Amino acid sequence: MSTKQEVKPPIEAGTPSMPTLEAVRHYTAEEIVKLELLPCGVRWLKDGAYARRLPHTKVAGKIRFRLDHILAISQLFDVDPATRGRRRAARAQA
Repeated sequence: MSTKQEVKPPIEAGTPSMPTLEAVRHYTAEEIVKLELLPCGVRWLKDGAYARRLPHTKVAGKIRFRLDHILAISQLFDVDPATRGRRRAARAQA
């Protein structure tokens, strides 16, 4: 009489201690442009990463972007209508 035991991994994907595979997937600049994840070009992404203006990671010496990097890049260029033009108005008063 043998009983089968279910073997479960110690941590399941998607739990707080183990992120989903999509969350840790690394995209190349070419993939980002091809999948239209950001409305920009490959050169712009690479130049921004090399200049450390854009969040990225280096894996084996190559620039890669995770989903959280892509979201952060998108938010870097958000425009708030409430503050739009105030800098120019402040300079004119000075």
